[in-house]
Amino acid sequence: MSRSHLIQHPGPKTSPRRHVVRGLSAPLAFELPEGMTLMAAVAAAMDKAGCDTAVIRLDGLKIGPYNYVMPDKSPDDEHVAWYSQTHSGEEAVLQQATAIVGRRSGDWFLHCHAYWEDKKTGRHAGHLLPDQVTVAANFKGSGHGFVGGCFDVTADAETNFSFFRPKPLVAAPRVNAAIVCLAPHEDLVTSVAELCAELGFSNPEVLGIGSLIGADFRDAPSMASPISEVLLLKGAKGGGSGQEPLLPMFCVDPDGNFFEGDLIRGGAPVCVTFEMILIGE
Repeated sequence: MSRSHLIQHPGPKTSPRRHVVRGLSAPLAFELPEGMTLMAAVAAAMDKAGCDTAVIRLDGLKIGPYNYVMPDKSPDDEHVAWYSQTHSGEEAVLQQATAIVGRRSGDWFLHCHAYWEDKKTGRHAGHLLPDQVTVAANFKGSGHGFVGGCFDVTADAETNFSFFRPKPLVAAPRVNAAIVCLAPHEDLVTSVAELCAELGFSNPEVLGIGSLIGADFRDAPSMASPISEVLLLKGAKGGGSGQEPLLPMFCVDPDGNFFEGDLIRGGAPVCVTFEMILIGE
Protein backbone atom coordinates (compact mmCIF):
# COMPACT_ATOMS: atom_id res chain seq x y z
CA MET A 1 0.00 0.00 0.00
CA SER A 2 1.51 3.31 -1.10
CA ARG A 3 2.26 5.84 1.61
CA SER A 4 2.77 8.63 -0.91
CA HIS A 5 0.02 10.73 0.69
CA LEU A 6 2.13 11.10 3.87
CA ILE A 7 4.52 13.55 2.18
CA GLN A 8 3.61 16.94 0.74
CA HIS A 9 6.50 19.06 -0.53
CA PRO A 10 6.41 22.86 -0.15
CA GLY A 11 6.93 23.84 -3.79
CA PRO A 12 5.09 23.29 -7.08
CA LYS A 13 5.57 19.97 -8.85
CA THR A 14 8.47 20.00 -11.28
CA SER A 15 8.31 18.61 -14.79
CA PRO A 16 9.37 16.15 -16.07
CA ARG A 17 8.98 13.65 -13.24
CA ARG A 18 11.74 11.47 -14.62
CA HIS A 19 14.95 13.15 -15.75
CA VAL A 20 16.78 10.84 -18.13
CA VAL A 21 20.02 11.26 -20.10
CA ARG A 22 21.12 8.48 -22.45
CA GLY A 23 24.77 7.74 -23.08
CA LEU A 24 27.61 5.26 -23.09
CA SER A 25 28.70 3.36 -19.99
CA ALA A 26 31.89 1.37 -19.54
CA PRO A 27 33.36 -0.53 -16.56
CA LEU A 28 35.46 1.71 -14.33
CA ALA A 29 38.32 0.56 -12.11
CA PHE A 30 39.93 2.97 -9.67
CA GLU A 31 42.18 3.20 -6.63
CA LEU A 32 41.73 5.24 -3.45
CA PRO A 33 44.93 5.89 -1.46
CA GLU A 34 45.12 5.55 2.31
CA GLY A 35 45.05 8.83 4.23
CA MET A 36 43.06 10.97 1.79
CA THR A 37 39.51 12.10 2.36
CA LEU A 38 36.97 10.11 0.38
CA MET A 39 36.08 13.20 -1.64
CA ALA A 40 39.67 14.05 -2.56
CA ALA A 41 40.52 10.45 -3.39
CA VAL A 42 37.48 9.97 -5.65
CA ALA A 43 38.08 13.34 -7.33
CA ALA A 44 41.67 12.33 -8.16
CA ALA A 45 40.42 9.01 -9.54
CA MET A 46 37.80 10.77 -11.68
CA ASP A 47 40.42 13.11 -13.12
CA LYS A 48 42.13 10.01 -14.52
CA ALA A 49 39.01 8.17 -15.59
CA GLY A 50 38.13 10.10 -18.75
CA CYS A 51 34.35 9.97 -18.21
CA ASP A 52 31.71 12.62 -17.53
CA THR A 53 30.17 11.05 -14.44
CA ALA A 54 30.16 7.70 -12.63
CA VAL A 55 28.36 5.42 -10.23
CA ILE A 56 30.78 3.44 -8.10
CA ARG A 57 30.67 0.69 -5.49
CA LEU A 58 32.71 1.06 -2.30
CA ASP A 59 31.99 -2.35 -0.73
CA GLY A 60 34.90 -3.36 1.48
CA LEU A 61 36.37 0.13 1.84
CA LYS A 62 37.99 0.70 5.23
CA ILE A 63 37.29 4.15 6.64
CA GLY A 64 38.16 6.13 9.74
CA PRO A 65 37.80 8.51 11.24
CA TYR A 66 34.48 9.28 9.57
CA ASN A 67 31.33 11.36 9.91
CA TYR A 68 27.83 10.64 8.66
CA VAL A 69 24.21 11.69 9.00
CA MET A 70 20.94 9.80 9.07
CA PRO A 71 17.48 10.77 7.86
CA ASP A 72 15.47 12.93 10.23
CA LYS A 73 12.36 15.07 10.48
CA SER A 74 12.58 18.61 9.17
CA PRO A 75 13.15 21.42 11.71
CA ASP A 76 11.09 23.85 9.57
CA ASP A 77 8.23 24.08 7.09
CA GLU A 78 10.56 24.54 4.12
CA HIS A 79 11.42 20.85 3.81
CA VAL A 80 9.58 17.59 4.46
CA ALA A 81 12.69 15.87 5.80
CA TRP A 82 16.20 16.78 6.89
CA TYR A 83 19.39 15.29 8.26
CA SER A 84 20.21 14.18 11.78
CA GLN A 85 23.01 15.65 13.82
CA THR A 86 26.43 14.54 12.62
CA HIS A 87 27.53 11.16 13.97
CA SER A 88 31.17 10.07 14.13
CA GLY A 89 33.13 6.84 14.12
CA GLU A 90 36.77 5.84 14.40
CA GLU A 91 37.16 2.69 12.29
CA ALA A 92 34.76 0.81 10.05
CA VAL A 93 34.39 -1.33 6.94
CA LEU A 94 31.69 -0.54 4.41
CA GLN A 95 29.57 -3.65 3.78
CA GLN A 96 27.70 -2.23 0.80
CA ALA A 97 28.01 1.32 -0.45
CA THR A 98 27.07 3.18 -3.61
CA ALA A 99 28.32 6.62 -4.59
CA ILE A 100 26.98 8.82 -7.36
CA VAL A 101 29.86 10.93 -8.67
CA GLY A 102 29.14 14.15 -10.53
CA ARG A 103 29.72 17.87 -10.36
CA ARG A 104 28.83 20.68 -7.95
CA SER A 105 29.63 24.20 -9.17
CA GLY A 106 32.04 22.63 -11.66
CA ASP A 107 34.00 20.56 -9.13
CA TRP A 108 33.74 16.83 -8.54
CA PHE A 109 31.23 15.90 -5.86
CA LEU A 110 29.74 12.66 -4.61
CA HIS A 111 26.61 11.43 -2.87
CA CYS A 112 27.11 8.19 -0.94
CA HIS A 113 24.73 5.92 0.98
CA ALA A 114 26.06 2.88 2.79
CA TYR A 115 25.78 0.43 5.63
CA TRP A 116 28.86 -0.61 7.53
CA GLU A 117 30.32 -2.39 10.51
CA ASP A 118 32.09 -0.18 13.03
CA LYS A 119 34.85 -1.91 14.98
CA LYS A 120 33.58 -0.51 18.29
CA THR A 121 29.89 0.27 17.88
CA GLY A 122 28.57 -2.31 15.44
CA ARG A 123 26.32 -1.86 12.42
CA HIS A 124 25.29 1.56 11.14
CA ALA A 125 23.84 3.07 7.97
CA GLY A 126 23.27 6.46 6.45
CA HIS A 127 24.69 9.24 4.32
CA LEU A 128 28.49 9.52 4.47
CA LEU A 129 29.91 13.06 4.42
CA PRO A 130 32.57 12.69 1.69
CA ASP A 131 34.93 15.43 2.86
CA GLN A 132 34.70 14.12 6.46
CA VAL A 133 35.55 10.49 5.74
CA THR A 134 39.17 9.32 5.70
CA VAL A 135 40.25 6.35 3.57
CA ALA A 136 41.87 4.06 6.16
CA ALA A 137 43.59 1.62 3.78
CA ASN A 138 44.48 1.51 0.09
CA PHE A 139 41.41 0.42 -1.86
CA LYS A 140 40.76 -0.91 -5.35
CA GLY A 141 37.19 -0.35 -6.45
CA SER A 142 34.97 -0.65 -9.47
CA GLY A 143 31.90 0.93 -10.96
CA HIS A 144 30.52 2.35 -14.16
CA GLY A 145 31.78 5.43 -15.95
CA PHE A 146 29.34 7.31 -18.19
CA VAL A 147 29.84 9.58 -21.21
CA GLY A 148 27.19 11.85 -22.70
CA GLY A 149 25.87 13.42 -19.54
CA CYS A 150 26.70 14.26 -15.96
CA PHE A 151 25.00 14.20 -12.58
CA ASP A 152 25.06 17.89 -11.66
CA VAL A 153 23.89 19.40 -8.34
CA THR A 154 20.77 21.39 -9.19
CA ALA A 155 18.34 23.42 -7.07
CA ASP A 156 14.86 21.91 -7.01
CA ALA A 157 11.89 24.23 -6.36
CA GLU A 158 9.50 21.42 -5.45
CA THR A 159 11.53 20.08 -2.51
CA ASN A 160 13.74 23.09 -1.64
CA PHE A 161 16.73 20.75 -1.83
CA SER A 162 19.71 20.83 -4.18
CA PHE A 163 20.65 17.39 -5.46
CA PHE A 164 22.08 15.53 -8.44
CA ARG A 165 20.10 15.77 -11.66
CA PRO A 166 21.25 14.37 -15.02
CA LYS A 167 22.56 17.04 -17.37
CA PRO A 168 23.14 16.25 -21.06
CA LEU A 169 26.61 16.93 -22.45
CA VAL A 170 28.21 16.08 -25.81
CA ALA A 171 26.35 13.10 -27.21
CA ALA A 172 28.05 9.73 -26.77
CA PRO A 173 29.10 7.73 -29.87
CA ARG A 174 26.50 5.10 -28.96
CA VAL A 175 23.97 4.42 -26.22
CA ASN A 176 23.98 1.49 -23.82
CA ALA A 177 22.97 3.17 -20.54
CA ALA A 178 21.04 6.01 -18.96
CA ILE A 179 21.48 8.17 -15.88
CA VAL A 180 18.22 9.01 -14.16
CA CYS A 181 16.73 11.15 -11.38
CA LEU A 182 13.18 10.46 -10.18
CA ALA A 183 10.97 13.18 -8.70
CA PRO A 184 8.98 12.77 -5.47
CA HIS A 185 6.08 10.29 -5.43
CA GLU A 186 7.33 8.40 -8.50
CA ASP A 187 7.14 4.69 -7.70
CA LEU A 188 10.60 3.20 -8.07
CA VAL A 189 9.64 -0.24 -9.37
CA THR A 190 7.11 1.14 -11.85
CA SER A 191 9.56 3.79 -13.05
CA VAL A 192 12.36 1.29 -13.63
CA ALA A 193 10.06 -1.08 -15.53
CA GLU A 194 8.71 1.70 -17.76
CA LEU A 195 12.15 3.20 -18.35
CA CYS A 196 13.52 -0.18 -19.45
CA ALA A 197 10.71 -0.44 -21.99
CA GLU A 198 11.24 3.11 -23.24
CA LEU A 199 15.01 2.69 -23.50
CA GLY A 200 14.83 -0.78 -25.05
CA PHE A 201 16.93 -2.32 -22.26
CA SER A 202 16.40 -5.97 -21.37
CA ASN A 203 17.02 -6.64 -17.67
CA PRO A 204 19.78 -4.01 -17.20
CA GLU A 205 21.92 -3.71 -14.11
CA VAL A 206 20.62 -0.93 -11.83
CA LEU A 207 22.60 1.01 -9.22
CA GLY A 208 21.14 3.85 -7.24
CA ILE A 209 20.48 5.68 -3.98
CA GLY A 210 17.87 8.05 -2.62
CA SER A 211 14.94 8.21 -0.21
CA LEU A 212 11.53 6.53 -0.07
CA ILE A 213 8.15 7.23 1.52
CA GLY A 214 8.01 3.87 3.24
CA ALA A 215 8.75 0.61 1.46
CA ASP A 216 6.94 -2.70 0.91
CA PHE A 217 8.88 -5.87 0.17
CA ARG A 218 8.05 -9.26 -1.33
CA ASP A 219 9.99 -11.12 1.30
CA ALA A 220 10.36 -8.98 4.43
CA PRO A 221 8.46 -6.67 6.82
CA SER A 222 7.58 -3.22 5.46
CA MET A 223 9.22 0.06 6.41
CA ALA A 224 6.45 2.41 7.57
CA SER A 225 8.53 5.57 7.97
CA PRO A 226 7.91 8.20 5.26
CA ILE A 227 11.47 9.47 5.79
CA SER A 228 14.47 7.29 4.96
CA GLU A 229 17.84 6.87 3.30
CA VAL A 230 18.12 3.90 0.95
CA LEU A 231 20.46 2.12 -1.46
CA LEU A 232 19.95 -0.61 -4.03
CA LEU A 233 21.90 -3.75 -3.21
CA LYS A 234 23.96 -6.05 -5.43
CA GLY A 235 21.95 -7.91 -8.01
CA ALA A 236 19.41 -5.19 -8.78
CA LYS A 237 17.99 -5.67 -12.29
CA GLY A 238 15.54 -3.66 -14.33
CA GLY A 239 13.46 -6.43 -15.84
CA GLY A 240 11.89 -6.23 -19.29
CA SER A 241 10.27 -8.58 -21.82
CA GLY A 242 7.56 -9.44 -19.33
CA GLN A 243 10.02 -9.72 -16.46
CA GLU A 244 9.36 -7.62 -13.33
CA PRO A 245 12.29 -5.56 -11.98
CA LEU A 246 14.22 -7.17 -9.14
CA LEU A 247 15.21 -4.33 -6.82
CA PRO A 248 16.74 -5.48 -3.51
CA MET A 249 16.85 -2.44 -1.25
CA PHE A 250 18.44 -1.52 2.09
CA CYS A 251 16.73 1.23 4.11
CA VAL A 252 17.39 3.08 7.36
CA ASP A 253 14.75 5.19 9.10
CA PRO A 254 15.20 8.14 11.51
CA ASP A 255 15.21 5.81 14.52
CA GLY A 256 18.10 3.79 13.09
CA ASN A 257 15.96 0.77 12.21
CA PHE A 258 17.11 -1.28 9.20
CA PHE A 259 14.85 -2.77 6.53
CA GLU A 260 15.90 -4.97 3.64
CA GLY A 261 14.12 -6.85 0.89
CA ASP A 262 12.94 -6.95 -2.72
CA LEU A 263 10.64 -4.01 -3.48
CA ILE A 264 7.16 -4.57 -4.88
CA ARG A 265 5.48 -2.44 -7.53
CA GLY A 266 3.49 0.41 -5.94
CA GLY A 267 5.32 0.03 -2.62
CA ALA A 268 8.27 2.38 -3.07
CA PRO A 269 7.31 6.02 -3.77
CA VAL A 270 10.26 8.43 -3.87
CA CYS A 271 10.47 10.89 -0.97
CA VAL A 272 12.91 13.61 -2.12
CA THR A 273 14.89 12.07 -5.00
CA PHE A 274 16.25 8.83 -6.37
CA GLU A 275 19.44 8.87 -8.48
CA MET A 276 20.46 5.85 -10.53
CA ILE A 277 22.10 4.41 -13.59
CA LEU A 278 20.62 1.70 -15.82
CA ILE A 279 23.26 -0.25 -17.73
CA GLY A 280 22.16 -2.24 -20.79
CA GLU A 281 24.32 -4.39 -23.02
